[in-house]
Amino acid sequence: MHLFGRSTIASGTLALILLGSSFGKASASGQNPPLQTQTSGSSAPTRHDSVEVTAHLSPEEVEEGKLNDAYEAIAEQQRKGACTAEIIERYESEVIPLAEKSAFKVPMSKFLFLANRDIGNCYLAKQDFVEAEASFRRLLQYAPVWPGTDDSAYPINFRQIATAQMGQQRWQGAEESLRKSVSLFDQQIDSAMKSNSEFSRTGLAGNLRGSKAMSLAYLGIVYLREGHSADALATVDSAFAEANQPNVPSTVVSSIVKIGRSIAQVSGDKGAIAKWAQRS
Repeated sequence: MHLFGRSTIASGTLALILLGSSFGKASASGQNPPLQTQTSGSSAPTRHDSVEVTAHLSPEEVEEGKLNDAYEAIAEQQRKGACTAEIIERYESEVIPLAEKSAFKVPMSKFLFLANRDIGNCYLAKQDFVEAEASFRRLLQYAPVWPGTDDSAYPINFRQIATAQMGQQRWQGAEESLRKSVSLFDQQIDSAMKSNSEFSRTGLAGNLRGSKAMSLAYLGIVYLREGHSADALATVDSAFAEANQPNVPSTVVSSIVKIGRSIAQVSGDKGAIAKWAQRS
């Protein structure tokens, strides 16, 4: 299960910028580490560059290693902050065609998911919101195979779609995408809380709640831009309540507070302004 991570925080910064008067112009971090922090090694790309080890791998594992080597050569450069047209072109010419030719469904879906996700984040950084949305939508066809619709990367991707829609000022579409994100997180949180695993009931549930809180905060922004100030304030209050649940990363609370204060200021509601000024 993927969890809340630095790329999501970068999107939170984007949301804050989008609250400004020039909504169509936004920025996003060019850095692109994995979208979330993994809880197991199953989701992280692994290297198979040892001849001795390769001899004991299955054909599918060898294929995954080959795809991972191609992907990591570009992703590592992107993580250093180089989100350029060259990065996008390399994903499209070096990783995607190689993955599409794979005879194995899981490695193929995994690296098509990762490459298109990273391309989408690159387009967000370049403020090309139309292409960003198209890239994130492509992930929907790969996610059922890898990482799975029960993984938090799935609802997070709907929030990424919404971020691109917000950049285009397509508020109704963004609202629908964020509602979907919140609904999926609710299902995953419910599943985690019913698990026999203590980690699922604590750490995993806390991270899922934190990511759900961010989707709610974004939804508050959308309501505000749709002219529904009362709904915006109520929704960001819900985000704050969710972020204050046990085991939610403290960075989430900070992001929610920044968004809540901005929404309160734009709404002009003096009571809300005072309330959010007291929150930390």
